[in-house]
Amino acid sequence: MEGLVNTPYPKVGAVMALNATADEAAVLARWLRDHYAPAPDLVHFTSERALELGVTENGRIPATGDVHEISRVLREHLDEVDA
Repeated sequence: MEGLVNTPYPKVGAVMALNATADEAAVLARWLRDHYAPAPDLVHFTSERALELGVTENGRIPATGDVHEISRVLREHLDEVDA
């Protein structure tokens, strides 16, 4: 997986997974939630399509659940913005 990481604001990091499927992004999101972020509710997400449509709200990765649950949430987001 390829991506970009930056810190646009103090104490805020952004990770962009490029050309990742929902399943691939879910693995990264779970790792961030479980091993890197100081609290599970700090991992948010959006998609390029949502940004193109002007959607400003970010989704949240579930505070609990496995990769399959996270992938389901990411797919739902993609289904909503592609509708």
